Amino acid sequence: MEHAHYFKRNTVYKIEGDDISVVDVQENNALTPLDPWMARVVTLADGQHTIGQLIQHMIGQYPNGAPENLVETIESVITRLTESNVIELTARPSLLPYYLRIPMDEQDPKQATEMMINDGFIKPNSIQ
Repeated sequence: MEHAHYFKRNTVYKIEGDDISVVDVQENNALTPLDPWMARVVTLADGQHTIGQLIQHMIGQYPNGAPENLVETIESVITRLTESNVIELTARPSLLPYYLRIPMDEQDPKQATEMMINDGFIKPNSIQ
């Protein structure tokens, strides 16, 4: 895995207490809860940081030394999230649109919906 690639969210996400879920805005805002590792990567997938920076950030979370398999764990999580199209890897930094930049529960619903329609992220008839 190329650690110089940037990683960005491709999906809306929601935070409820300690739980983080991805939101399927095409299917009546169905929630898919994420395990803690996936949740951490999704919340950090702002399009402005590389996988290498993510790894360094995560290493810094372990003052007594990171687990031996930390890099492999992060790479596995990124692979799974990429395969399910929750995140995307890019060669350059990306600015996320409003509806992907912040959690759904912090967005103005009308503004987010209008922007998703204008960007072609959702179809007008898919709104429930």
